[in-house]
Amino acid sequence: MGKSKKGQTLLHTFDEATKDFLTKAKSKLKDSTFSRYTFICERHIIPYFGDIQLSKLNNETINNFIKHKQKCGGLNGGSISPKTINDIVSLLLQIVKSYCKFDLDIGKPTYKQAEISILTETEYNQLKNHLSIGTDSIKLGIIIAMLTGIRIGELCALKWENINLDTEVISIEKTIQRIKIAEHTSNAKTKIIIDTPKSNASVRVIPIPAILLHKLKSFKSHDNSYLLTNSAHHIEPRIYQRHFKNHLKACNINDKKFHALRHTFATMAIARDMDIKTLSILLGHADVGFTMKRYVHPNMEHKRLQIEKLAAGF
Repeated sequence: MGKSKKGQTLLHTFDEATKDFLTKAKSKLKDSTFSRYTFICERHIIPYFGDIQLSKLNNETINNFIKHKQKCGGLNGGSISPKTINDIVSLLLQIVKSYCKFDLDIGKPTYKQAEISILTETEYNQLKNHLSIGTDSIKLGIIIAMLTGIRIGELCALKWENINLDTEVISIEKTIQRIKIAEHTSNAKTKIIIDTPKSNASVRVIPIPAILLHKLKSFKSHDNSYLLTNSAHHIEPRIYQRHFKNHLKACNINDKKFHALRHTFATMAIARDMDIKTLSILLGHADVGFTMKRYVHPNMEHKRLQIEKLAAGF
């Protein structure tokens, strides 16, 4: 890198441009997003483009990169998911647009979201009955997720000060997640962060249903205690995920991720005629369309009911 007459840094290679992009972006991004951007750049973008001159970057080189990632973009030449490729390309195009001035004509890959399984009504009832016996704070957390659809990181960050038993609402203000360390200053590769949720819409207030209110009152602890531990120490999402899977196993329910509870909540809400706008707000989505596309999975019983309504009086 050199200096221009005005003292500005001149960027010649894509490697330099990428590092400059990350430096400028750091103060504007959440830690989790910056960590993800850094990982994508270091693992995928910089190794491929390296010292290529910015002046020689064009549509062909970018499209060749996309084809390469689609063919053997994973670790040690292994496969890579379409969503990951899409994330890589989206970040790459942000960088390219910031430092290059040619008209982009890129065949950005499309992909189909992986279908996330939900609990059947039978499984839901099995789990509900299991959690109601000898309920502890770990079981209580699962019940909360079943009745509100909150994310696992939001649940792990929930403190008693976020639960108002007088006004009967839960305030979602924080989330816990483990992220990769972007700047290695020790042997640790990841760290836990507690931050605001992923978007402004995710900071929300959820009404507490009567059945849950009764359970919460019996567990109430100090305001500064985390709900899942009843202490000043939190439990991280991947550990809580293991607890959840153990409870599924105890119910003889096939293995599912904790996020399946969120999908189940949304699907059951629609089946019980909750309006999509209310559901979207409860889930913390800014876009109603995203709620419909990603989180609503009508079951056959509901689809049959709706089609019978249309056929009535034919």
